[in-house]
Amino acid sequence: MITAAAGIAMLVLAETLAYPISRIFVGYDSELCDMTVQGLRIYAVTFLLNGFNIFGSAFFTGLNNGPVSALISFSRTLVIQVAAIMILPVFWGLDGIWAATAAAEAVTLLVTGGMLLWKRKEYGYF
Repeated sequence: MITAAAGIAMLVLAETLAYPISRIFVGYDSELCDMTVQGLRIYAVTFLLNGFNIFGSAFFTGLNNGPVSALISFSRTLVIQVAAIMILPVFWGLDGIWAATAAAEAVTLLVTGGMLLWKRKEYGYF
């Protein structure tokens, strides 16, 4: 519940403050600032998802299951992320690069959920 609330809060803050934050860093160029605002608003979706994947990885680390923890962590930060960066810009251009992290988190969320369901009897949760 806390993870979801924090993700929603971060999404709302990022969407609301995208322009002021962008102006701090690239306010000297209006076109670049507009591009950055667009990118931050797309990337902000990531905040809804990544907490669950981080929790899942930490959860399996706490259960002393390094391979599952590593699978989740490695998937979200390298394997799926690289695939998304290579594929999404072909269809969405620059927006695809910004969306790659959110896409990787979404696919990894399926992996995390699958691992939680698969291992539930072994560890006795749910």
